[in-house]
Amino acid sequence: MPRFGAAGQVVPTGIVPIGIISKANPTALTNPNFPLRGDVIAFLGELVGMTIFIFLALAGVQITLISPAGSGNLVPTLMGPSYDQIQSIAFCFGTAITVALFFCAPISGGCLNPAVVVALLMTGNLPFFRAFLLLIAELVGAILGSYFANWVTSGVLLGVNAVAPGYNNAQATFAEALLTCCLCLTVLFIIIEKNTLVTFAPFVVGTVVFMCHLIGTHIDGTSINPARSFGAAVVTGKWTSQHWVFWVGPITGALFSVIIYVMFKSLRYEVQSDFERDQLTSTVEGGMKDEKDKPDNSNVNMAPPPPAPGVNNEMNDVVVQ
Repeated sequence: MPRFGAAGQVVPTGIVPIGIISKANPTALTNPNFPLRGDVIAFLGELVGMTIFIFLALAGVQITLISPAGSGNLVPTLMGPSYDQIQSIAFCFGTAITVALFFCAPISGGCLNPAVVVALLMTGNLPFFRAFLLLIAELVGAILGSYFANWVTSGVLLGVNAVAPGYNNAQATFAEALLTCCLCLTVLFIIIEKNTLVTFAPFVVGTVVFMCHLIGTHIDGTSINPARSFGAAVVTGKWTSQHWVFWVGPITGALFSVIIYVMFKSLRYEVQSDFERDQLTSTVEGGMKDEKDKPDNSNVNMAPPPPAPGVNNEMNDVVVQ
């Protein structure tokens, strides 16, 4: 027998409205006073966002590499992917993280990378417990995204990171550290510092990820994200002997970015930036004021020019001599 809920709406038997659940159970996630509500919501947002990011990126990589021009090999060959394929791979990762950030940034902050989590934790912008939850969400999301990409595309997933022939582990680790440092600095100085570009943060981060993959794909497939490498390795079971590179390199890069960030914060760079901005503003405003104070001669009646020889001003006719 149906019963009536709030505002007189009919509620079928056995179904309880969400509003009634939150009122009856003060520990429900719909209750704003639930102490872990924010952490759980951030965990779920990061989990879904990471799944979307890895699925879109690795599915795009798979389609690129199994194309007729692709090598179809799990480990990069000596020649590696073609330049067109590298561009396509970089575009896949750049656009995938942009899409994922638009979804999860308002929910979880949109770290989507254990290296970024480390950078935010070390700079005091993320509590330890929240950082731990985000890390777990990223690892699980990377596994799910890799599994979905492997399931919907043909063949074995080709997105496993491995150091390419012609490069050694030290080169790959250093490349991962430098590229990840660039990514983390972008997050710290644009998103955390509320730069004027913060509104376009997903596009800025996507551009950095695109550039990192243009540079690093030929070296080791580009990780700059330990969870991305971890998820692909779990799904394929291909644990290369260099897997540690894709943890040590990005985490080291995150620590480099923390050092640079702390250095500029200790120098109070924002004060100098504000001072120079104020100086520029006053200079521009002063110039505009000077232009405004200049006399306006546009309405002054100018004397007519003297008549040309042989011209009769009264009749405006040419006098024939």
